[in-house]
Amino acid sequence: MLSTGVSSAHPDHPGGGREDFPGEGVADGMYKQHDGEEGHLPPVNNNITLVGKGEVTNPAGTGNTGRVADVTAHGDYAYLTAFREPTCEQTGVHVMDISDPANPAEVLDAFIPTSAGSYAGEGIQVIHVENASFTGDLLAHQNETCPGQTPPAPNRGGISLWDVTDPRDPKPVALHTGDFSNPSGATDPAPNSTHSMRMWTNNFDNRSYVALVDNEELADVDIMDITNPYAPVMVNDTLDLVAQFGVNQATPSNLTSTFSHDMMITKVGQRYVMNVNYWDGGYVLLDVTDPRPGKVALIAESDYGPLDEERLARGHSISPEGNAHQSELSPNNKFMIGTDEDFNPYRVTATIDSGPYAGQSYIATQASNTPPIDQNTTISGPTTYVGEGCAPVAPGTGTALVERGTCAFQVKLDNITAAGYSAGIVFQNARPDCLAGVTMLASGTLPYVFVNRLNGLKLLGVPGVTEANACTTASPSPGPGETTTIKAVFDGWGYVRLFSTSIPHKAGTTGAISQLDTYSVPEAQDPAYATGFGDLSVHEVAMDPDNSSLAYLSYYAAGLRVLEYGKNGIQEVGAFIDEGGSNFWGVEVWKDENGEKYILGSDRDFGLYVFKYNG
Repeated sequence: MLSTGVSSAHPDHPGGGREDFPGEGVADGMYKQHDGEEGHLPPVNNNITLVGKGEVTNPAGTGNTGRVADVTAHGDYAYLTAFREPTCEQTGVHVMDISDPANPAEVLDAFIPTSAGSYAGEGIQVIHVENASFTGDLLAHQNETCPGQTPPAPNRGGISLWDVTDPRDPKPVALHTGDFSNPSGATDPAPNSTHSMRMWTNNFDNRSYVALVDNEELADVDIMDITNPYAPVMVNDTLDLVAQFGVNQATPSNLTSTFSHDMMITKVGQRYVMNVNYWDGGYVLLDVTDPRPGKVALIAESDYGPLDEERLARGHSISPEGNAHQSELSPNNKFMIGTDEDFNPYRVTATIDSGPYAGQSYIATQASNTPPIDQNTTISGPTTYVGEGCAPVAPGTGTALVERGTCAFQVKLDNITAAGYSAGIVFQNARPDCLAGVTMLASGTLPYVFVNRLNGLKLLGVPGVTEANACTTASPSPGPGETTTIKAVFDGWGYVRLFSTSIPHKAGTTGAISQLDTYSVPEAQDPAYATGFGDLSVHEVAMDPDNSSLAYLSYYAAGLRVLEYGKNGIQEVGAFIDEGGSNFWGVEVWKDENGEKYILGSDRDFGLYVFKYNG
């Protein structure tokens, strides 16, 4: 499988990865996740009333294209995260007055900045906290590291907490708190880069918590006590769902990326239930009433089927992509909708075609700005190992194999391009974490991918190499390698799954998750829409809080979608795409002081949209 992200963290939906030296050229973990293509679908309006929309101002002054990320609302204010596109400068949180839903307006003086070198994106939340340490409205946003940053500084990573009791005058409470332990067990000066988070208050003991998605310790679900938000305390940084509950599956063989991506926490009877979206590990329900180590219990988990349902319905037999991204329970807790996010409509397969490892497949990660492996681009044929490629390379043809180290990834690409090669594969150098990978910051005209050391040595035909010895096995002398093929087949964009759920109200009892149906916008399963129409993957779901049969989807370039769901499956009952196209990242249900219900959508290229469903 080819991944568009950093395989050292989230292989299919990237996480960490650091430079070996300043200027080597390592992209941040989100480099390609929200990197949409130009173009859009035609406008549509079915059973949706556009109440109002408000544009946000980019503090960097470079426009809003790709800049707006997630959305949440509390009271008369909405909060939209400012992502790192097109440059990672002055990111943070926009504050918008939505007291008049027809005329949302940004509060310009209330912009909440991230620290230099960090950016906000997935996940934004406000909760009311009332205890001896803090009384008021508490906002949390995550912090990820900007592309190309050197090792962590104290003002990067983790989450930041702000007092927004007066939304027009946000005050910092705790900045960059989180998990300071790195995968090797050492302690860093800054907390780990954090992709998302979710807060809740346990009504049984009036303690408040936040769960974090750790980009560097992948399998963990970190949980912190923020009852005193000025002094958060880590209460569980060892919640590995694979190690503790076996949340993974052996087949299909491509479902290998198991990590936490997002969480929601719901009070169900006498317990607090966390639904964890564990990427290729599926959708998981945990009892986190007591979040301490050894106290969290598995309620139920889902597994992916042997074949992709949406492709099978169109006569195409292929394994599912996985990618459990985000989910919510229905108000009656009898259903759950999960969104499988997939930004690449092509399934890329990489295989070794000759030598002792002929027939074996491997994962490759493409560079940031080089031709993608798609229907028009394939890497095929013989390889030649050229060493580190830091000096001019002897002329050659086919694919150049290059070892990481000494010089920037861009220099290696420039040298193999000048030598006449048609593609490049960089493999990891000898190091303790040699089975990890990175996304290379490089721009050029050749397909250019990164593989871990084990697969690099296999491509070189080194006999007897295994996971156990790859990190200490020396590279051979430059010369011919094995033949390889890296190609793509259309497998559609990400789509939606509907589950029935059984969650007993009594703590200590197990339940069940059973898939009922799937849903995709038609264009997302049509190869004619693979390029030129924007990202056609689903992103997030928001369940209607008053109706256990309605849900709202942010579907990027496919706009806002409204679903009716139940035991008989899913049916689309509403859709909105604006004139000139839409690009919705986040979706949220909000009620004003009179209980009037609205749907909020964050358009990546504009700002806030306010809707009402009138079906």
